[in-house]
This record gives sequence, structure tokens and C-alpha cells, in this order.
Amino acid sequence: MKSRITTDFHSHILPGADHGSDSVETSLEQLSIISSHGIKRVVATPHFYPMSDSVESFLERRAECAHNLHAAMREGDPEVLLGAEVLICNGIERMEGLRRLTVLGTNCILLEMPMTTWSDTTYETVRAIADMGLDVVMAHIDRYDPRSIEQLMTLDVSAQLNPDPFFSRRGKKFAARWLEEGKVVAVGSDLHMANERAYRDFVGACSSLDGYAEYVQNSMDSLLDGAHILKSK
Repeated sequence: MKSRITTDFHSHILPGADHGSDSVETSLEQLSIISSHGIKRVVATPHFYPMSDSVESFLERRAECAHNLHAAMREGDPEVLLGAEVLICNGIERMEGLRRLTVLGTNCILLEMPMTTWSDTTYETVRAIADMGLDVVMAHIDRYDPRSIEQLMTLDVSAQLNPDPFFSRRGKKFAARWLEEGKVVAVGSDLHMANERAYRDFVGACSSLDGYAEYVQNSMDSLLDGAHILKSK
């Protein structure tokens, strides 16, 4: 029987947590879209920008937004897990409370690389976070220059893919290489707002995983083992 992806590892669905959802109503629309495509579990990963936020204020905001969503969730909505998409900046490994930005209940942290040119210090920052003993997953590695990713993947980190690379010849080649080497351990929609078309792209990308789908789903299951779950009451 062909394996199916049932987890969305990267989404922006918490109402008011960032620009991903502007209201509880929008978040409920997002959950309806997610559920309609057979996804059973979704990790909410609001943006964490260390230059403008503290860990404490971020977690307070996330908790409030999660409470508001949880109170409105309906039977049949997918389970929601609470994480963060943590933007890398030099020295962030020394930020107080960084470990608290893991997916709640797990050892897994989702890191986003800057869109600027990566310096040696940028790589060393990622290395330092991995050396903290965290399960480091790099968000949407398909966005970046393959040569930079080559160097990044020599570190003790894994990767998450967005749908985009599965819809171009160059992207498919890129994705196939990292899947073959076992570096891709997660897939995510990176959903912002109630974008049905974007979610169809995510599901289409999942179907393109072919023989790697079971490995990726099992990897997500392992990374998320023990996670705190929001589910309909």
C-alpha cells in the first residue's frame, strides 16, 4: 500500500501570531483546507525574529493565540502542534531560552536561514545550535543557493522542503538529491492565509515523494514524538 503524508511540518495558522492568519475565522478556514486534503496533524510555526522579539514575549503571544484557536476548533479539525520558525542571526545560540522554541514537548527546532549572503559566522551559529543537542531542521532549504545548502548540510542538521521544488525540472533534481541522501526529514506547506491553491500544491508535492514518503512521514513522527497537541474538544 502506498504511503501517504499525513503531517504538515511548517505552517502559519495561529490567529494573530504573525502575518499567516489575521483572525480565528481565517485560522478555521485554514484548518478546513488542511483537513479536506487528508492531513491529520499540522505544526504551527509562527515566525520568531530575534532582533525584534524576546523568547518570553513570543511564547506568551503564541500561547494566547493557541488558546484562542483551540477554543474554536471543531470536530474533524487536524491536530495542531506548537512550534516556531526561528530566524538565524549571529549569536542567537547565546539567546536566553532558545531551547524553549522547540516544538512544544519535543527536542526539535525549525531554523530559517537569512536571505542575505551567509558568512562563516552564520554557519558557525547553526553548528553551535546543533551542538546544543537539539534536533535541528532547516526550513525550506529549496529557497537557497544549492552551493550554500551543500555547505549547510555538512553540519549535523536535517532539512524541510516546501512544495516549490517539485514543480520545476531543476527543483525536482535538487529535491531528489537531498531525499536520496536522507537529509530531508520533513515537508511543509508554509501556509499563509486561507490559500486553497497553495495547499493543493503542497499535497501535489507530497504525492511526488514516491518511495521516500514513508521515510519522511516516519521521520516527522519521530521528531514530533511527545509533542503537546491541540485538538478539537
